[in-house]
Amino acid sequence: MNDIFHRIIFELTPDEDDYPPVSAESVWGIYQGDNVYILDNTPYYTYGVSKGDSVLVRQDDGELVVTHVIKQGGHSTIRVYANDPEKKSEIIEHLEKLGASCVSNKFSIFSVDIPVPCVFLRVDEYLSAISNGENIAYEDACLQHPGISSFRLEECLSLATVPFMTH
Repeated sequence: MNDIFHRIIFELTPDEDDYPPVSAESVWGIYQGDNVYILDNTPYYTYGVSKGDSVLVRQDDGELVVTHVIKQGGHSTIRVYANDPEKKSEIIEHLEKLGASCVSNKFSIFSVDIPVPCVFLRVDEYLSAISNGENIAYEDACLQHPGISSFRLEECLSLATVPFMTH
């Protein structure tokens, strides 16, 4: 493995509503040695991981498949739903002013990376103020910032796509 960046795969299991609409998600990982990678972008469908996390992979038919999270990097990930494209653009612009970065496509849902220096509670307060559960909503995908309630942290851990490796 001479290249630093590799495509790594998270295997996903769609729920009874067929969400997520895919059975796997790929992200870029930075090779650290011994089958360990640091995630270099924000997952879109995967729960329990964020950009900057270290993961352990296994080889499976030439693909690198994530088996465990071995270290959290401090970023948090949330997903936002906004059914109006103009409102979606406004939300993304506001989140980026708060220090977050957004991964968006043509769909109504987008992923938000909240890096370590960004104040999570400001992002959370903004989204809470504009969410109505119908036209605008958001969910926690992976929370790692300080000051978040233990209930929310535990709920995120319970939804994790891959387990956290304890030593």
